[in-house]
Amino acid sequence: MISPLKFNELEKRVTALELALAAMARKDTCPEGMAPLSTMAAEMGISTKKAEELARNSGVLIVRHGASYAVHEGKFREAATIIIRGAKRKYGSKYWYHPLIGKFTMSARPQL
Repeated sequence: MISPLKFNELEKRVTALELALAAMARKDTCPEGMAPLSTMAAEMGISTKKAEELARNSGVLIVRHGASYAVHEGKFREAATIIIRGAKRKYGSKYWYHPLIGKFTMSARPQL
């Protein structure tokens, strides 16, 4: 039997998901707490392809939004910060490496 507190919590989560789906049905706006993948990739200084790979491999919520993708903003920033801080670069090389996403370049090191 489900306790009333747990039921209320589940009801709130379902309502939030319904609102997110309704917002996604309108293709002109992004749901609350989500951001376009390309915007987040530019903010972190990595390519959109590597940002997509980062989101998929680290378990960040990624959804199709129109012709592109949208990711959970807070979770993506957190995951990208961990990956960028853990990335290694050989002396004199322009490429960075992290086992989760492989070899990548950074256009600008984000302010972490």
